Amino acid sequence: MEHPMTQLLNRQMEQVTQSSQDAQDNSYPFVTVDQFTPNLGQWQQLGAVSTYQQKGNTVQLVMAHGPGPVLYFYSPTLFRVRFNSAADYSTDNSYAVVNTDFGFDPSSLNIQDNGSQIVIQTGVIEVVVQKSTYALAVYRQGQLIHQDTSSYNLVYTGECVANFKVYPANAQYFGFGEKAGNQLAKNEFTMTFFNFDNFTYATSPLPEGEQQGPLNPSEALYNSVPLLIEVNPNPTGAFQGNPYAYGIFFDNVSQSYINIGASDYSSMYGKYYFGALFGDLNYYFMAGSVAADIVQQYTQLTGRAPMPPKYVFGYHQGCYGYYDQYHVMAVANAYRAAQIPCDGIHIDVDFQNNYRTFTHSNLKFPDAQAMFSYLSLIGFKCSTNITALVDANPYDENGNTGPGSDPYPALESGLAEGTFITNSRAGQPATSDLFVGNENYGVNTGINPYPAQPDTGSDVLGSYGYYPDFGRPEVQEWWGEQYQNLFDIGLQMVWQDMTDPALSPGVDNPATYKTFPGDLMVTSFGEQIPSAKVHNAYALLLSQATFEGLAKIRPEMRNFIIARGGYAGIQRYAGLWTGDSASSWEFLQINVPEVLNMGLSGIPIAGCDIGGFANGPASEGDFYVTDGRAYGQITNYELYTRWMTLGAFLPWYRNHYDGYSKGFQEPYNYGEPVPSNCRKYIEMRYHLMQLFYDAMYECTQTGMPIARAMLLTDPQDPNVYSHLNDQFFLGQDLLIAPILFQAETANPPISPTRPIYLPAGWDWYPYQNNENPLPAPAAGGQTIQYYAPLEQVMNILPIYVRAGAILPSRQVEQWVGQLDINPLTLSIYPGPDRTYNLYLDDGLTTGYQTEQAYRLTESSTQSSGNQKTVNVVRTHDNYTPNEPYFFVALLSTGHPQSVTVNGQALSNLTTGNNDQAGADALAASKVNAYYFNSSLQSTFIKVYDSSANLQVVATF
Repeated sequence: MEHPMTQLLNRQMEQVTQSSQDAQDNSYPFVTVDQFTPNLGQWQQLGAVSTYQQKGNTVQLVMAHGPGPVLYFYSPTLFRVRFNSAADYSTDNSYAVVNTDFGFDPSSLNIQDNGSQIVIQTGVIEVVVQKSTYALAVYRQGQLIHQDTSSYNLVYTGECVANFKVYPANAQYFGFGEKAGNQLAKNEFTMTFFNFDNFTYATSPLPEGEQQGPLNPSEALYNSVPLLIEVNPNPTGAFQGNPYAYGIFFDNVSQSYINIGASDYSSMYGKYYFGALFGDLNYYFMAGSVAADIVQQYTQLTGRAPMPPKYVFGYHQGCYGYYDQYHVMAVANAYRAAQIPCDGIHIDVDFQNNYRTFTHSNLKFPDAQAMFSYLSLIGFKCSTNITALVDANPYDENGNTGPGSDPYPALESGLAEGTFITNSRAGQPATSDLFVGNENYGVNTGINPYPAQPDTGSDVLGSYGYYPDFGRPEVQEWWGEQYQNLFDIGLQMVWQDMTDPALSPGVDNPATYKTFPGDLMVTSFGEQIPSAKVHNAYALLLSQATFEGLAKIRPEMRNFIIARGGYAGIQRYAGLWTGDSASSWEFLQINVPEVLNMGLSGIPIAGCDIGGFANGPASEGDFYVTDGRAYGQITNYELYTRWMTLGAFLPWYRNHYDGYSKGFQEPYNYGEPVPSNCRKYIEMRYHLMQLFYDAMYECTQTGMPIARAMLLTDPQDPNVYSHLNDQFFLGQDLLIAPILFQAETANPPISPTRPIYLPAGWDWYPYQNNENPLPAPAAGGQTIQYYAPLEQVMNILPIYVRAGAILPSRQVEQWVGQLDINPLTLSIYPGPDRTYNLYLDDGLTTGYQTEQAYRLTESSTQSSGNQKTVNVVRTHDNYTPNEPYFFVALLSTGHPQSVTVNGQALSNLTTGNNDQAGADALAASKVNAYYFNSSLQSTFIKVYDSSANLQVVATF
């Protein structure tokens, strides 16, 4: 056999062509949503059910003819339906599901065959299987909440499977992971789940005549979570009764589909379906009263995200074009000089030695370790771009090859250990030749002064090489080991890019859908199968290999991966960003529903490239390069400001752009008032950092996301379902309602005024950041009009606080952890009695897991007559924060007559109307004390954290 490098070089000499006949012979093509056609009624349907066989929690349906489904019961509200057309249930593997032990006792199942139906009672729900022709229905307390269509429901043809369900009146459908479109509910849309390198959401194959772009949910994107959540706030007809919710997770890693009543190729009135090109019809059904019940069960099933390092919730800056050490240092120093808080700098493939993954360029970054050390000293944590491609280019960045050239350990060890995918194809004899893939990183427009790629002398940027076979455990272990050097020199995060995996057409890959050929053989649970059948698993396995590898390299530290793609369960390993957006108002508009649906799909840390990665309709000025510097194509300042202010309240907050096609996108490079406006909202984020952290802890316990659709926070209000697309909550109580349309710079200009719906049952206070007195509250259950001009900094982004809320805050830092002592303030808003759980740990290490080293505190309020009581009780106490005290701020209270802590009266440090003097005296006090701020009409109380049970009582 030829040496792989010789083999590769010979094949790179071939002409990259492919005949139309070859393309037609592809047995595993990408199939658009209108070409997957179970609704034409031509597929095989299941017939009559004869009987059943029970074994523990498993109920096998025995059909009169042909194969039948198997039902598995995991809890009183969660069961699974699995159908294999060959009746082969000998293996049962899942990349997504990690827990089916819900403590359910199968002996509690009550199964009856009444002749026409098989009725399975769990104690909470009743699963009814029609026998004359298979159909499944679910009842809860006698109310129908879910139903197959009557006869043509579970259908199959060849290796394709699908299941049709009834789409009731008033039902809305959420989840679906990462999907385009500016609506949260995806009713009347068809979606495909196929991890795809969809640059600016404009390259995915679509049905003829459909418009590409961010507004089309039919686009295949980077991450696939085939989960739907049906919520029906007003059931009618056969479903008449109380509001309900249920979820269906369709666990299938091939290209799959969900059609929610979209008649794109035939009538779908009153029904929806899900299905896939290959594999089992395998779904998990979860019943509940509200959507939060489904999120909790789904994240128990597929796992919950661990606590990340606290700095993850800071502000981050990335750029494709920080091409050397000087540029990275200049950006870091500019942020500190501008006093704009920032925690992360993300360096793209520019960091590498001629695009060799796991390397760094000694030419462009001659002292990377010293650079990372300096950046760490001033608060920056860095990542670099890691793709799955192991470059096989024999030339290093200096144009050397062979003996004397820069070594590439990842390639050398990978070849020696046989870690890479071979070029074996389905139906063909196996080969030891390695599959060669190409990745394209664009064109050097003259900005980067470093040499062109020495193997081509071309300005086209990119690489070619091999891909690890991540389905093999030993390959995953090998992959994780490759990070050692990068973390030794100071890297602190991983940016996992091109996860689809993203490929350009090449000798071994002529396909137009930019990923592995569908017939390429890969490993899955010990077997070699065509990649098309497990396509969506690759991105998940890539991040898993990274996560587990870093855990071995740095077992005492929390590691963080920001990934571009994955599959259900990706939250166990990584946060996600939504891929290569463009600078457009449409991308801003989809940002809210896209991130919220990802949260509903178990992924709490999600965000987008703020400002747009690529050029778009809102990029202004002609692009040109002079003296190696780019000019023009700058994101419109109004769009940029709206995006930056919205992003300040999303879980992942990174400004990232293509510096080879845009002049700049850092906030300090804009003219005023853009930097000041951005600084203000970034500071708000850091002020509220504890709120993000507490919401993340809640997610680890319940699955509730950080950024929450209103159907999670206020499901009892039926009106919220008409206002879900453009407003949301951070945590439970902070309502965010961004401006998502062009106003001041429109032609002609329009008023930046928007409607905001305030959920019923509560009063709502405009958020003032404790800088201004609280205005009078607005009553819930109404829609108000909000004027949000750019020249009024506190009004740029409408924010409201639920009455009675307890909001934690800290002093603004330039980076998370800058201040050794940064005490908490618990701001108590007027309103009904409330409870808030606050979580503290060191923010960096795994001690919270290995040693339970954290503190959980329950803060609660009670109002009685002229007294306001605040109880602060430690419910888990195995961590001591640096701060020996905290503050309680009673907002809009009037001047108290007295304040006590655990019965001891406090000194009143109020100095007339000199609020600053009172604040200074309180800050300096060595004992519990308080003062009244006359300007804010609020009482600030300093409480030394000396007891596990503290009670603050203010009498007015």
